[in-house]
Amino acid sequence: MEAYQTGVALPLPWQEGVWKDFSQALEYERLPHALLISGPNGIGKQRLATALAHRLLCTAEMNNYACGACKGCQLLAAGSHPDLALLEPPDAGKDILIGDIRKLISTLDKTAQQGGWKVAIIAPSESMNNSSSNALLKSLEEPQGKTLIILVSHRPSLLSATIRSRCQKKALLTPPAEAAGDWLKIVTGDNVSVGKALEVASGRPLLALECIQSDSLKEQQTFERMLVAVRDGKLSFIDAAQQCSKLAPPQALEWFMNYIHRLVTSDSTSQGNQKIYLFSDRLHLMHAMILSGSNVNQQLLWEELLMSWTQVFSNR
Repeated sequence: MEAYQTGVALPLPWQEGVWKDFSQALEYERLPHALLISGPNGIGKQRLATALAHRLLCTAEMNNYACGACKGCQLLAAGSHPDLALLEPPDAGKDILIGDIRKLISTLDKTAQQGGWKVAIIAPSESMNNSSSNALLKSLEEPQGKTLIILVSHRPSLLSATIRSRCQKKALLTPPAEAAGDWLKIVTGDNVSVGKALEVASGRPLLALECIQSDSLKEQQTFERMLVAVRDGKLSFIDAAQQCSKLAPPQALEWFMNYIHRLVTSDSTSQGNQKIYLFSDRLHLMHAMILSGSNVNQQLLWEELLMSWTQVFSNR
């Protein structure tokens, strides 16, 4: 734990299995030139990618982890290691552009300034548009020695088949509830909120941590009680829409999607309701449209969604 506190990343407890695979690949010099780490948002994929990058750039690794004390680790802790590049969209929902990829490739083509590995992390990699994906292909097809490109993806199906085929794939699952809960209790010191936070985050511990730290857990619970009231006819969809229009649309839509996910995985009656799946598809499309930057009238958006929500449960 001390090493992580100095700014060097360690894998999360539920990632030890895949970490062992990485360690063996490194020991036998079988580490690929490109990795695709995929799985649901909020389970620690980028943390795993960062931990691997830190281990490769550490010059005095200890027990298969970055040591936290060498020159390389000091640069990492300061956020100034010249041989590590992190490429993310400028804003949520925006594309990673071809100019960003070209700049990254130019950096990777140069000799490592610290004389060891060069590592690039692209997250989420599905944010690359067609032009930037095509620009990256050359680096994936003609890798440089001791260079690792790590693609982190919430939805790998959105990546081109050509990109996926050039990477070694590591698909991560939502961790067991006990492991996630134990970790959250240690990190937050809060034994009371952990169970509910994991429930509303559909078992994804980093999203649960965000709920606890941002105090959004209470807001999400209030939102879900409103959905139940609308569903049961105790609150009109117009009044509910007025409440929802005051919320940030991406966040509220994600809460809605998480609520439906929990509903269909825990309630047998909902599982047999085909309307709920069609409504879920509509929510996902609306969420993607909002993230793309489309301008919408929030009041009308929520009125339409919540009116449809009432119809999901009519005449079942």
